[in-house]
Amino acid sequence: MDDERIFEPEQNNIHGLVQDLSERLDAKSNELRSDTAFASTRPADAKTFMLISRHPRRLTELPKALKISRQAAHRSVLRLVEAGVVQFDYAEGSRRDMIANLSQEGLKARKVGLEIAAAVEEMVREKVGSDDLETLRRILINLSQ
Repeated sequence: MDDERIFEPEQNNIHGLVQDLSERLDAKSNELRSDTAFASTRPADAKTFMLISRHPRRLTELPKALKISRQAAHRSVLRLVEAGVVQFDYAEGSRRDMIANLSQEGLKARKVGLEIAAAVEEMVREKVGSDDLETLRRILINLSQ
């Protein structure tokens, strides 16, 4: 039955396919993280950390990026601050707006995250091949700009 669904056009819209892939990649990342010093990190906190490590963000931007409530995003960031991997800096020219950045410990933790990302990427490479992986990367970069 699942195989039949794959060929239905309404099931293969780009948004749905990207969402399905994102869920699978997140699940694999969480699985790989269970073998690290960050095994007890909540998946939501790991996702928050990943977003901050890719692009430092204003605290007000995180809920929208994570698609969660302001309170949930704030709690996640506070747990990362308590863990010593995230710190806040004032936004340039502001005494009120805070930007979440990686701390020195966060930069070390980021290396673990990058190793997990490389392992997930290798899984994708094994599935689609090197050429298609690079094509996918170029397409995703174009769509993200």
